[in-house]
Amino acid sequence: MLLVALAWLCLACASSERDVGARIDQAVATAVASSATPDLNRLYRETRASVFYIDPTDGQHGTGWLLEPGLIVTAAHVVSGREQVIVRQATAPTFVASVAGLDERRDVALLRYEIETTQLEPETRPLPLGDAGSDDIAGTLLALGYSSSGVKREGTVGSPKANAGILSQITNFGPDSYGRNLEMDAAIDPGDSGGPVLNANGEVIGMIRAAARRSEAGQTVVGTFYAVHADEIRAALADILLR
Repeated sequence: MLLVALAWLCLACASSERDVGARIDQAVATAVASSATPDLNRLYRETRASVFYIDPTDGQHGTGWLLEPGLIVTAAHVVSGREQVIVRQATAPTFVASVAGLDERRDVALLRYEIETTQLEPETRPLPLGDAGSDDIAGTLLALGYSSSGVKREGTVGSPKANAGILSQITNFGPDSYGRNLEMDAAIDPGDSGGPVLNANGEVIGMIRAAARRSEAGQTVVGTFYAVHADEIRAALADILLR
């Protein structure tokens, strides 16, 4: 009887050790997964169809992104002075959108288009607004835009360019200027203005606005770029929709 009891005890100990080992392995796997680099290629493939080439036809083109069916957000300086713009897509037909309103201080514009008569790319979906705070500094981000993109014979423009980087800082230019902006090292060029800046979850935390050329002291700046903070986008859209 004593030998049988000892055998059962040993089996119980071995089972307990296996359970502990399995829990440790699971904890390690979870920690590794949570700290892994975001899959930016997957993120790009899931969001690229929701980004548009905004063509004022008589000026520098820009970029926009789908807020919800019928509404596109872009930078105010891209569409300033226009009542309508041409919206181009990767492979789907072009369409016309009207400028519903501008917030030039925050550099945000809202465009409207007719849902019933507009054919979007099959993968197009609204991009949700997210948030960015001090806890997100040094986090990965992805900026999408149509810089250096040519218009093809059929009017399409292919997919937007992907620019990966990190959130360097959150800068407040004050209530009389551009408000809160993301400072980032994801490279942007003319034509990218109005493009979305996404976090690893695919949320829009900012919108491409400008590249810094000189510091406040007048020194040349390289590798610093600004995007309108998501909170400023929300505030601007609320003001526009109330007018």
